[in-house]
Amino acid sequence: MRLASLVSHVPSARLGAEEIIREAGGSPAEARVFERMFGLDRVAAVPPGETLEAQFDLVVRKLAARHRGPLPDALIYAHGQPLQYAVGRSPVHHLCAGHPLLAEIERRYEVDQYNCGGLFWALDMARTLLVTGLARAVVVLGGDSHIDLPPGDRYVPGCTLMGDAFCGMIVDRADGGLQLGEIAMCTHPQFARGRAGTATEMGAFFAAHAGIVQQSLSRIGFDWAGDCPLLPHNVNRLAWQMFCRETGLPETRLRLGLLPDIGHCYTSDPFLLLEQEHADLRPGRSCAILSIGMGGFAGACMITQSPVSAHTKERATCSQLIPS
Repeated sequence: MRLASLVSHVPSARLGAEEIIREAGGSPAEARVFERMFGLDRVAAVPPGETLEAQFDLVVRKLAARHRGPLPDALIYAHGQPLQYAVGRSPVHHLCAGHPLLAEIERRYEVDQYNCGGLFWALDMARTLLVTGLARAVVVLGGDSHIDLPPGDRYVPGCTLMGDAFCGMIVDRADGGLQLGEIAMCTHPQFARGRAGTATEMGAFFAAHAGIVQQSLSRIGFDWAGDCPLLPHNVNRLAWQMFCRETGLPETRLRLGLLPDIGHCYTSDPFLLLEQEHADLRPGRSCAILSIGMGGFAGACMITQSPVSAHTKERATCSQLIPS
C-alpha cells in the first residue's frame, strides 16, 4: 500500500508544563521535576476561539495542495479519545461537503476505540478497502484536541502531557513512493482501563511499555542491529531512555525532536515525525513508526522508500482542488 500523500498541522499556540500541572492541582516544584525527568516543556494547543473543524480544514487543504493521483472515494477519521460524535456533528461531515478533494467520497468511517494506536487500525482498514476493491484511494485523518476542556486535563501524572496536533494522508495501491509494510496490531486487555485505571493499573502499564514496544517492533521485522530510525509516540523522554537501556538500541535511532515543544499528541505523533523524516529516506531505505495507546493498543509498521518510480495517472491537479 502506497502512502501517496502525507501532511500535518500543529496549532500555533503553546501551554507551558507548569501552567498545565498547576491547573491539575500540582505544585511548581512538581512541574519542574516533571520537565527535567520527562523532557516535556510545553504542548501545542488549538488557539482559543478556533474549532476542531478548522484544524482539519487546514489538513485537507494541505492534502489538496500536495496530492497527485486519483481522488479518494473513502475516508477514515481516527481519534484517540473514545467519544463518538452525534449524528451530523463530526468534523468529517462538514469537510466532505466543502472540499473538492473529498467530492467523490462514498464511504466514511470513524475509528475511536484504540487510543493512540488508532491510526494503525485505520490504515489496516484502508488496506482492506483497497484490496477488496471497495475503494480506489482512501483519505485518512487523525488527531484530537482539548477544545473546551480544562488545561489540567492534559496532565497524566508520572507519564506525559497531551498536546493537539493533526495529520492527513491518502493511501492507494500504486507502486513507488512510500510503501507501507505489514501493519502489526495487538491489544493488551489487562490495560484496557487506560487513563481511568487506578495508580496500580497505570503503574503496571508503564512498567510493561518497553516490552510491548519490543514485541511490536519484532513483529514488523525491525532491524535491531541496523540503522533504521524509529519514529515513536512521544510519551516522554524517560520512557524511551529506559527502553534504549533495556534493549541496547542507540538513542540516536530515535526521533524525539518534537517532544519538548508540542508534547504527546493523540494518534498523530509518529506521522508528524514521518513527514519530517520523509525527505531523508533514500530509495530502498526504511523507517519504523509505532504507537502504544494507554489502553494497551499497540500498532507498528515499516515504511520503505521504494526504488520503483510511481506511474499513477493523475485525475486532477491539486491547484485545481483548492477552493478559491
